[in-house]
Amino acid sequence: MVKEDEFRLKGYNIISVLSSEIVPIMELLTSMKKHSVPEEVDLKDTVLNDDDIGDSCHEDFLHKAISSHLQTCGCSMVVGSNPEKVNKIVLTLCLFLTPAERKCSRLCHPDGSFKYDTGLFVQGLLKDSTGSFVLPYRQVLYSLYPTTHIDVDINTVKQMPPCHEHTYHQRRYMRAELSALWKAASEDDISSDNLINAQDSYTPDLNIFQDVMHKDTLVKSFIDEVFLLKPGLSLRSVYLSHFLLLLHRKALTLLRYIEDETQKGKKPFRSLRNLKTDLALTVEGDLNIIMAMTEKLRAGLHSFVFGKSFLTSVQERDLLINF
Repeated sequence: MVKEDEFRLKGYNIISVLSSEIVPIMELLTSMKKHSVPEEVDLKDTVLNDDDIGDSCHEDFLHKAISSHLQTCGCSMVVGSNPEKVNKIVLTLCLFLTPAERKCSRLCHPDGSFKYDTGLFVQGLLKDSTGSFVLPYRQVLYSLYPTTHIDVDINTVKQMPPCHEHTYHQRRYMRAELSALWKAASEDDISSDNLINAQDSYTPDLNIFQDVMHKDTLVKSFIDEVFLLKPGLSLRSVYLSHFLLLLHRKALTLLRYIEDETQKGKKPFRSLRNLKTDLALTVEGDLNIIMAMTEKLRAGLHSFVFGKSFLTSVQERDLLINF
């Protein structure tokens, strides 16, 4: 039988390190068993069933929330003080996910016991008694996709940078953490805060959520038109299905367009301007939505199209800062 001492490396216990990662996963699975979003969401439980768009939230807030949600690959966290209001927005956003993605989403718990969990598509989170919510920087950055932050108390919508920037910052943080972990002298130095603080060459950007910079026409038109239909019937559900089909078709078209232009990745992609014109995606928000959907169809496409120029500019900026 292997002794525990054999798992000790460089002065700390590897079993303790692994336990700190495994326990949160088990807690997540337990929470998902009772509070995950069902595969089929009833429109009656969402904002889209209201008689008027102003019944639940201001029009611009709903537009921003759905648009940013789609721009960040369907990943959003909804925070607030009222669990019913939070869950209504959670279910509304889940309408724009696939059934499998909905099962990887979670409603908030009335007692506010849930914390942010990496890997969920949509999750509801309650503020504490002081009206605040502590967001773990490491867990948010380690998510596969960027995330939208929605506060239903004050009707604000913030979003992380797009996929190629998110991936860059994520890998940079990971390298810094691995380097600090290797240099850690004892078990007490292994907390995420201590690891990053030990890296003099790395300063995390804690202000990772920004205002939604780019407006779209796709979601705006959908919201304007869907509330013209009578609620309580199947009309809005049918209209939603057609809207999601439209987005999916545009994403497939964009994917095929890039494959043809680059001979399936053999050549670099050079003509973003032509892509916008040819596919009627000249509005930046529309392009971001379709690119995010395409990213889920073909992982890495976002970095393939935008990544090289972004990495070059970031490296040049970092170089200038060092002088």
